[in-house]
Amino acid sequence: MKEYNIGLLGFGNVNIAFVNHYFSVADKIQSDYGFRLKFVALCDSKSCIYGSNLNILNLVKRKEEELSLGEETHEPLNSFFGLIKDKKIDILIDGLPTSKIDEGPTFPFLVEALRQNISVICVNKAPLVFKGKELLSEAKQYNSKMGMSGTTAGSLPSSGVMMNELAGTEIVHVRGILNGTSNYVLDSIMFGGLTMDEAIKNAIDLGIAEPDYRFDLDGTDTCFKMIILGLLATGGVIHPRDIPCTGILGLKEQNIKTVVRQNKVIRLIGNLAIENNTPKIKVAPEILDETDPLFSVHGTGKGVIFETKYMGKLIVIEEASGRTSIAATILKDIISVCKR
Repeated sequence: MKEYNIGLLGFGNVNIAFVNHYFSVADKIQSDYGFRLKFVALCDSKSCIYGSNLNILNLVKRKEEELSLGEETHEPLNSFFGLIKDKKIDILIDGLPTSKIDEGPTFPFLVEALRQNISVICVNKAPLVFKGKELLSEAKQYNSKMGMSGTTAGSLPSSGVMMNELAGTEIVHVRGILNGTSNYVLDSIMFGGLTMDEAIKNAIDLGIAEPDYRFDLDGTDTCFKMIILGLLATGGVIHPRDIPCTGILGLKEQNIKTVVRQNKVIRLIGNLAIENNTPKIKVAPEILDETDPLFSVHGTGKGVIFETKYMGKLIVIEEASGRTSIAATILKDIISVCKR
């Protein structure tokens, strides 16, 4: 039985959800794929913990109840970096929050992991958005494995479809609803009669939106996901500041409700056009009528339309998203890298 040592960079909602999900399906993973995961290292903003016999579920409980892992570590990120250099882990999962302005603190950790032939699973988008070309180059040079499904709309398999099912088809355009929080807020206004503030508060209370909801609602999250899809499709990147990006926070509630009375909906749409192997991206709200394939994407759901030169259009729709679905996406990436 193959056993993989897991290191968790970040121990917030995403990685905690992954731990809980893994143990709920661990027996099936072992039976179906012939491996199991052993959690040996984790790091948050205050602590770095390493050990061959970590009781990870007790640590989850402690973090959820006390918001702390207990004893603090001096410079926990430096301690975790040492574990990577010493190859104490086999798979690194980057679940730290995404920076809006740069690649964030985890980029050198990912580079070192790839150079040590440690597989990297990215949920944090910032390293790929701002340093994606460098990461892909490192992975290729050292023949290391990366999973990034969690950075391109989670359980909506956009990157997987693009890189596998549509390989060689010459993708010319990608258009999608890639942020479930924005979709939920718009639905709440259009069909629930809520104000923007009420819809946002409701989304936060239900755990759909983070307390700092702006990353989702100002279009940044959709923009970042489109940048990563463009990187995967072309190898080229666009800096976020060069992308026209408008979120939903400036929409007037009365205008949103008027659209519904016309049997139409408003959705936050990301567009990626590929011309001469160069990505061009735009993010903005759009009014959709019933003929649009994305018209039926409701609640926290997401959807994407791939337009290709040789296979026409492919439409993929996910009904709902959440922490369990992103946890399942992380596990899917781990299965993929372990099978290669």
